[in-house]
Amino acid sequence: MGRSTFIWRRGVFGWGIPVALLTIAYQVVQEQGFVWRLVMTQHLKTGIGVAMLVFPLCGYLFGRYLWTTGEENYERMVEAQGAGERESGTGKTG
Repeated sequence: MGRSTFIWRRGVFGWGIPVALLTIAYQVVQEQGFVWRLVMTQHLKTGIGVAMLVFPLCGYLFGRYLWTTGEENYERMVEAQGAGERESGTGKTG
């Protein structure tokens, strides 16, 4: 899985959109209770618009953060493993 796929899957679709939907559901329940028929007030429309913009954007940024920290941790692990092999004399020599 590449960088872009990871960010979109884990950040936007894995975190941003689900949190936006939960926030919208919470806002509906707070405003109208548990109803069968939803009344789209201006306040609710604005809340839905903001949630569907802000949370996926935050999810994208969160996915980028996860990718970057994961790559940095992997590079440190590889460097530490290589240093350990060189110290013990088990590293390959060319």
